[in-house]
Amino acid sequence: MHPAVIVIPVVALIFGPQLWVRQVLKRHNRKEEDHFCTGGELARELLARHQLHSVKVESTDIGDHYDPKAKAVRLTRDKLDRKTLTAMTTAAHEVSHALQDASNYGPFIWRMRLVKLAHAVGQVGTVILMAVPAAAVFTQHRVPPLLIGSAVLTILGTGMAAQMAALPTELDASFGRAMPMLRDGYISDEQSKNAREILIASSLTYVAASFLAVLNIWPWLGAGPVLPTPQNPRNSVLLNAKSGIVSAAKTDSVHRTEIGKQRLRRRSKPGMLETVVRQIGKPLIRGWFQICRPLS
Repeated sequence: MHPAVIVIPVVALIFGPQLWVRQVLKRHNRKEEDHFCTGGELARELLARHQLHSVKVESTDIGDHYDPKAKAVRLTRDKLDRKTLTAMTTAAHEVSHALQDASNYGPFIWRMRLVKLAHAVGQVGTVILMAVPAAAVFTQHRVPPLLIGSAVLTILGTGMAAQMAALPTELDASFGRAMPMLRDGYISDEQSKNAREILIASSLTYVAASFLAVLNIWPWLGAGPVLPTPQNPRNSVLLNAKSGIVSAAKTDSVHRTEIGKQRLRRRSKPGMLETVVRQIGKPLIRGWFQICRPLS
């Protein structure tokens, strides 16, 4: 198989949504429409409407976002001071993140935790990756590949988890909160279709980012160690046939015992995986259903 068969679809899946979202945002941000307020004014009104008077609305040059530490909704100038559909939709989306923060929305809390963890792990992992080769040179000892691989997998794994946790948060902010607020007297039914297009395009950028995070970690998840080939194939076949029956019986017994222990642990209390699935997986599924749901 030619490498281009794999590379071209992957590149299109990663960069395609980014190009599309830029085109969609520009198309709906070219001219000001008949809106009664700018993006910044809408953000302030929505925050006041939900009793979030302590959350500020500020301008920024690094992209639209909500800062949970500073409790501030930050919009770029082309959205803060303009009366365009892109400005209105973006403002409602960022205010939705403030609402998630105020209501302790589960996926939002997990996302913030994983972002902090990924940042800390990245710093520690970088120090390890830089220190281990230097230590090997001074000690004249070979660096264990398992140590390097574990450090890399930990760094990439926490980053991937943070990206995956962003999906349910963004979907809920766009389709569970922003769209209902916009349709509640701020945009017309015809404009709702365009606003939905903007939110879908923006959501696909997070899907592409999550896919890229999976691609980054995938090459490090290689196959297990290759067993050496026996010198005498005939004897080894007979030996493996005899020992295979005994080892299979032992493996089956151990497997059943472990299954029984796992069932007891599951019945006793929910584990972290179950908690993550409940707080992130279910909202993610609901978010996809909200995307597919037609506008009434």
